[in-house]
Amino acid sequence: MTLSDFIRTNSELIISRWEAFAKSIPVARYMDSSELRDHAKGILLTIATDLDHTQTSLEQREKSEGRASHEMEETEAREHGYARLSAEFSISETMSEFRALRASVMQLWTDSAMISSQIASDDIIRFNEAIDQAITESLERYSRLFDALLSSSPDLNYIIDIRGRIAYANKAMTRLFNMSQNEIVGKNYFDLGVTNAAEVHKVLQQVLDTRESHHGEMSLATSDETELIFEYIFAPVINADGYLDAIAGTARNITERKVSEKEAIRSANYDRLTGLANRTYFLEHLDQDIRRSERSGLPIALLFIDLDGFKSVNDREGHDAGDLLLQQVAQRIVGCVRGTDMVARLGGDEFTVILNDVNKVLRVEILAQEMLEDIAKPFSILGKDIHISASIGISLFPQDAATPGELIRNADQAMYVAKGAGRSRFSFFTVAMRDAAWAHLRMIDELRRAIPQNELAVYYQPIVDLADEKIVKAEALLRWHHPKLGLIRPNEFIGLAEETGLIVEIGEWVLNDAMKCAQEWSTLLGTPFQISVNKSSVEFIHKAPMKDWDIRLAALALPWNSLSIEITEEVLINESSTVRDKLDYLRRAGVQLSIDNFGMGYSSITSLKRLNVDFLKIDMSFVHDMLTSKDSCSIVEIIIMMAHKLGLKVIAEGVETVEQRDCLKAAECDYAQGYLFSEPVSSPDLEKLLKLGKALHPVQT
Repeated sequence: MTLSDFIRTNSELIISRWEAFAKSIPVARYMDSSELRDHAKGILLTIATDLDHTQTSLEQREKSEGRASHEMEETEAREHGYARLSAEFSISETMSEFRALRASVMQLWTDSAMISSQIASDDIIRFNEAIDQAITESLERYSRLFDALLSSSPDLNYIIDIRGRIAYANKAMTRLFNMSQNEIVGKNYFDLGVTNAAEVHKVLQQVLDTRESHHGEMSLATSDETELIFEYIFAPVINADGYLDAIAGTARNITERKVSEKEAIRSANYDRLTGLANRTYFLEHLDQDIRRSERSGLPIALLFIDLDGFKSVNDREGHDAGDLLLQQVAQRIVGCVRGTDMVARLGGDEFTVILNDVNKVLRVEILAQEMLEDIAKPFSILGKDIHISASIGISLFPQDAATPGELIRNADQAMYVAKGAGRSRFSFFTVAMRDAAWAHLRMIDELRRAIPQNELAVYYQPIVDLADEKIVKAEALLRWHHPKLGLIRPNEFIGLAEETGLIVEIGEWVLNDAMKCAQEWSTLLGTPFQISVNKSSVEFIHKAPMKDWDIRLAALALPWNSLSIEITEEVLINESSTVRDKLDYLRRAGVQLSIDNFGMGYSSITSLKRLNVDFLKIDMSFVHDMLTSKDSCSIVEIIIMMAHKLGLKVIAEGVETVEQRDCLKAAECDYAQGYLFSEPVSSPDLEKLLKLGKALHPVQT
């Protein structure tokens, strides 16, 4: 009897034995016979029919590999597979059913006595081929879903056999290597041209040896040589018998994330404009360098670099030019140092350099001088040659400081000393600088308390008409009665007030006193009496608007031009829209404008006329030298003549002798003030002088 006949005759017995096995599968425990048997008998009869037909060697080979000629038809095996997938059978459980079916047939047939050895051999081979084909058809749905699932993911999903060859690759992986499924299967990482293939295979061997998953990152170069970074996991696939069948791999492209992380790190640690280390990274690096210096015993030097004149370039040429200038300065500084030294931009036009392993201070001096010379060379910015300089402060660790903060402060102090000494130079930190800095901070703190503690006072110096030497105006001058240091003049603390922003509050306080006195003295004299108030260039250049001067002047019913504002030529040089708007506002409020210390700056005649200046005040240095220097005398005469041509009045400052007065009269100067007439006095004392109504100095004819 042939095997096909045996199957047909004993199909019920075979199915019964097979069903007993099927019920041992956990997921099938509660299924009834009809659900379990479903297509089993049909599969057996299909196999029996197949065994009755002869087949070629090609058909035999195709069938053994699961590629029968009817693979596109809906067979009993395919329907069985669909049913088992719906019942949530695993692939292993479905395959075990076919193994049980094979075992039932073979055991029953072997036990029968109706077979010959040759027939048995041929039928057994063909029967096993038919079972393999049925398994392929049954698992087809599993395979399609599995492939669809893995291929729908943008991640690489693949199976690697124990020899390191690709057994399965999803679409993402075939696209990455620009290969078809058939081309990529069977290849290893060396065949795929992966640059770090040896490293990958080493990891695969580790998974094989340890039977443990391994995860990490790897870089892969694609066909167009683009380097991609993947986060991967290799997991061992262990069968029911405890043997390792393969390695399952998945890899996710994290190139964009890595780029973003790198950019985030760069943004957090580097200056976007210059590409140098920023303040945060600089502080971290300085702390590390100090620790290393403590271990090695080799000193480090910190250079604090501030550009001289950068603000004027930024204001004059625009921010784009300023940014380009900062970039080029950064390049020149970097060009002066070693690759192991750090260059950072702290912000604005401030840079720092950390020099490690400083054996000789002379090397620091040479490098600082080289930086100064390089920065002093012209910069080509937007078709123009720009000239600036730099001031450098230098502090050493451990000689000058014990902490990063102290080292930075000391280098900063040394930089200000270099700037104050004339700029375009460097200065090493000294203990004297630190003491001066503490004194500076203490003075600032005391100045903050000066107004609430009534330590400030306004004095008034008379301004006389040179024709009769009678008082016609007065300049408000600030004095500080320090409880310990005594009388402090403005030139000793106005700079501090400007530096800290206190100048605005102090200026308002002086203005209020001047307005009150102008009102009282105008009433006393029955004619407008003008008081000149000095205003810091900081107040004009700052974008904050002037505070309701027009309203306050109107509220006091002050006559027109009862106030005059004295500004320096620095304000005219700036001549920004902010400055012009403030000057126009004051003029509309009835305030006149004086240029103080004229002749010491670089303001042009055009700007004097355009900004409607009313008075020029000749700097006292020219007045003092008039009798001994022909140049000074000529300058005074030219200023007076030029001012009169423009319709301006001239006030000479610092007149101390009769000879100076007479020389000014001869030059037709309009007004004068100085110790020849009166020193600055308190408001009650000036009021007494006004009541006398006399000339402050005998007029000589």
